[in-house]
Amino acid sequence: MFSFFFPDLDSADTAQLVRIATWFSGPCFALLSLLWFLLKEQGVIPPWLFVVLLAVNVPLTWAGVVMIYRTTSRSAEVFVKSLLAAGDIAPPKSYPRQDVLIARGEYQEAADYFRDHIRVEPEDHEARLRLADLLERHLKDHAGAERLLLEVRRENPAPREELLAANGLIDLYRKTGRRDRLMVELARFVDRYRGSRHAEAAVRELKELKAERS
Repeated sequence: MFSFFFPDLDSADTAQLVRIATWFSGPCFALLSLLWFLLKEQGVIPPWLFVVLLAVNVPLTWAGVVMIYRTTSRSAEVFVKSLLAAGDIAPPKSYPRQDVLIARGEYQEAADYFRDHIRVEPEDHEARLRLADLLERHLKDHAGAERLLLEVRRENPAPREELLAANGLIDLYRKTGRRDRLMVELARFVDRYRGSRHAEAAVRELKELKAERS
């Protein structure tokens, strides 16, 4: 049924549409029916129109479900795009010297340059994120990467930086097998970004982890 009206629905969108239909359609249908009944009892509308309006309740209720779904989906899409720095937001900073060293495979020296930069510009969360990725990906310093990502989170980061730090922690805990911390981060992510597709994916992974523990 849903695929006829929304051919591009994926599983997450379908689940969202089912939830909206479940919670909204019943109360909406009942309230509309009550309204038509009261209007009939007060003589505002004739009995035949009351019957017609009852029949119209179904398409009216469905229109309400569609309107709510499209509104919430569009809001979630705009929300995620803003977090990912889409549109006219400035691109992330570049670090030419560090990038050259990384390209040469001189990872430790690049990390030292990032640390020097952060000491001079402690408010540069982008540098912390880049250093955390370098430590985790190339130097296997998982504790150092975790510390930097948590620092970004504590220092009132921009939305994009906050999202990258959250994703970094989830990836780090997943890679190191720290399932308890992973579940905490996934739950935090779901609560922080509820309504986005990223949160739906986190919900599914969290459920799978809980099922494996039981």
